[in-house]
Amino acid sequence: MSLVVKRPSVQTSGERPLRRIWRTPAARTKWFWLIGSILFYVAIYVWFYLASKAQGDAAPGNDPFRLFGILAYVLVLSTAAYSLRRRFVRSLPGKVQSWLWMHTWLGVITITIALLHENYAFVTNSFVTKFSDLTDTYWAGLALFSLIFLVISGVTGRLLDLWQTHVIAREANTNGVGIVRAVEERILELEYTVERLCAGKSELFKKYCMQALGSGNLQSKFPAIPVAERSDFQNAHDTLVTRADLLQSCRRQQRARLIMRVWRTTHITLACIALLVISYHGVMELLTNVFHIIAAA
Repeated sequence: MSLVVKRPSVQTSGERPLRRIWRTPAARTKWFWLIGSILFYVAIYVWFYLASKAQGDAAPGNDPFRLFGILAYVLVLSTAAYSLRRRFVRSLPGKVQSWLWMHTWLGVITITIALLHENYAFVTNSFVTKFSDLTDTYWAGLALFSLIFLVISGVTGRLLDLWQTHVIAREANTNGVGIVRAVEERILELEYTVERLCAGKSELFKKYCMQALGSGNLQSKFPAIPVAERSDFQNAHDTLVTRADLLQSCRRQQRARLIMRVWRTTHITLACIALLVISYHGVMELLTNVFHIIAAA
């Protein structure tokens, strides 16, 4: 979340204070990663097409189709580098947003390259009919579907993330205060204001204000306030109205943050499980069919 302040060229003492505009940060590198990913996939697909024409049998164990599987596994590990940059190795160059776009677009083309490795098996041919179809060849089918499910959940969560971020930005723009922390501080100031206005007032005055502070809702019917207290009561009522509006804005922002936090936790958990499955298939294939360390079953 970033803060932009509109600064007019000339400002006099009678002008309104500068208006803050909250918006989500943008990263130009998203176009770099998008275009680069498309060009990379086109090159791989041309290679796949020419090899298919030349060999006639696009078997996963034959080169270059085996290389496509190795490349897909390398891309899976590359996308995991985003988590390293975000949480552990923050000294790595580049903005987090740039790494996130790399994570997104490389994740998408990883599916397409993995499909080339399998010659679209399990999707357009050789459909899964029994559980052993998923576990054959060191969990090949399970690894493919784990990758597909992981990327789809990531893209869906990314759209959800953008949506909820815009919700927070919209609330920060319209509530006149800002994001959650600033709103909470302003709500506390308003509560102190109401308590000061209640000092020395009648019981009806105090009861109305305390009920409003406790529930966050205002009664539609005003109590019979003495004439001498009506001016302060009006000020207290206006303050309570402002507080109630800020409470609603704060709750909407907190709900948006909770949705994003729950999604990220879920996505990270799924990513760890999927990475284990994909790594098992990738490592076993390398040990048996590439380096010939382990005899093929």
